[in-house]
Amino acid sequence: MITIARTIFLAGLILLYGVIFTVQEQTAQDHESSLEIALPVNFHKITAGYIKQLAAEMLFIKTSVFLGGVRPGTPPTSYGDALGNNFEVMTKLYPRFIDPYYFCQAFLPPISPEAAAKASTIFKTGITAYPDDLVLRFFHGTNFFLSMNEPLKGAEAFTEAAKLPKAPPLFAHLAALLSAKGGNITAGLISLQTMLAAEKDEVVRTRYQQEIVIFEQALNVQTALNAYTSKYGNAPKTLEQLVPEFLPQLPETNDFFVLIYDPPTLRLQRPDKKKKNETGVPWK
Repeated sequence: MITIARTIFLAGLILLYGVIFTVQEQTAQDHESSLEIALPVNFHKITAGYIKQLAAEMLFIKTSVFLGGVRPGTPPTSYGDALGNNFEVMTKLYPRFIDPYYFCQAFLPPISPEAAAKASTIFKTGITAYPDDLVLRFFHGTNFFLSMNEPLKGAEAFTEAAKLPKAPPLFAHLAALLSAKGGNITAGLISLQTMLAAEKDEVVRTRYQQEIVIFEQALNVQTALNAYTSKYGNAPKTLEQLVPEFLPQLPETNDFFVLIYDPPTLRLQRPDKKKKNETGVPWK
């Protein structure tokens, strides 16, 4: 009897699930789309009791139906706050519900830096629930530098992710590149040296060695900048002011990296092919 009652209960939940989805879809077709802000997560936890998972899934359906029915030309900023709030509520209600994290990555960060910041907090919830999930770690790290222009936070996220037993070498490499892009060339060099020591593939080792040489040359420029600042009390306006008193010459350029000087910060990063006229000393 208990098994039969449990089966009937589950069947009823599935039927209710389908009815609500159908009603939401029909409502979206008959009316202009709008997304309501969900009530606070504590409200749902209290009212939902043992069906917090179901409440999270219902909210996910409602939000998904809205996203599928947004009229062309609707500015995402008009619903960005509600969208971020709803993703946050559903993931806090049921942190192991994986689908919202993928939807969050697809829709929230492109809206604005503020929306991307909200996405980062949501990804942290997912990482707590799934600490070994490499995809969530990738979402979290890339969100910082692609949508928020915070490469050092991205480097920190990928440094943590690289410690996972099954983490790909890409994570550690991204941590090195983002550290240098954010102005912490020393941290990037240390990451590359660590990767070189652990790498067995000779082709990959050769690439790391080439990058290490470039990072070391960039650090020589940073040392010259520090010496100039120490002597004259302020940073130079251009790198050319370092020659010849502090450097015999500036490093030669190539296609692999670009050295960007935003006084007083020196950055080393991959060249942006879309910004050929960007101020800086290009490296190949």
